[in-house]
Amino acid sequence: MEMNIEELKPHAGRIHFTKTSASQINAIRRALLSDVPKMAIDDVEFHLGPIRDEATGKDYDSATSLFDENVALRLGLLPIPSDLKQFRFKDKCVCKGEGCANCQITYSIDKKGPCTVYSSDVVPMGDPKLAIVEPSIPIVRLGADQALLVYATAIMGTARSHAKWQVAQAAGFGYQPKVSVTRSKDCSDACLKKIPAVCPGKVFAWSDGKLKVVQQDGCIFCEQCEKSCSHGSISVEADQTDVHFTFETDSSMTAREALRFALNDLHRRLEELRDAVVSIG
Repeated sequence: MEMNIEELKPHAGRIHFTKTSASQINAIRRALLSDVPKMAIDDVEFHLGPIRDEATGKDYDSATSLFDENVALRLGLLPIPSDLKQFRFKDKCVCKGEGCANCQITYSIDKKGPCTVYSSDVVPMGDPKLAIVEPSIPIVRLGADQALLVYATAIMGTARSHAKWQVAQAAGFGYQPKVSVTRSKDCSDACLKKIPAVCPGKVFAWSDGKLKVVQQDGCIFCEQCEKSCSHGSISVEADQTDVHFTFETDSSMTAREALRFALNDLHRRLEELRDAVVSIG
């Protein structure tokens, strides 16, 4: 397998793999989706009873327009900056699961209506660098007499346990098209001249009395060119050893960090499998 990074934005990537197979690419895809760890809010404590504004002395109802379960779900899906060198799984931490700065982050929300509570209102109780990455995500609307006082704890996990720990999104791949024109004896100029107009990817052009492939990468495998030429002069195939892979992240970490971890973790697990197979023999 050979890999070429075609594009790597902060939270999206496009990788070109050659000399590969669908099973190898799918293993990378599954590692990105399921095995890259991140921080996510796992426990939410809601204040019960009236909430008093110390400045005005006014009492607010501890209620929102949503059930507490819905608010907790939305909090769990917020992208939290996840430094894999700083944080570790709670059950593998030196605190032995008690909870410390190396395995959990505590956040608070203290908002009084009328207003909309956004992700920027989820404030880390400690390092301000741990603030939610995307500050403008709406969480819930508060009425004039409503207030929200919440303490939430984020821990490390993977998407194998719950989707809130899923770093990579929209991970998929497509094969490199192989388009060729081999004019058959029965195929006329009129038949081939209409091909550029029916191709949505602008793959073909009529030039110097010939139908030429000018932009092979534009092919989307719609097969309109093959259907429009009944004489079989056009062939469209997928090269299953040549793959374009794309993915995004939820902003909790960069695309580079997620891809590096997924590849290293996949390599580690394959090495463990190989050692286990060798030990059997």
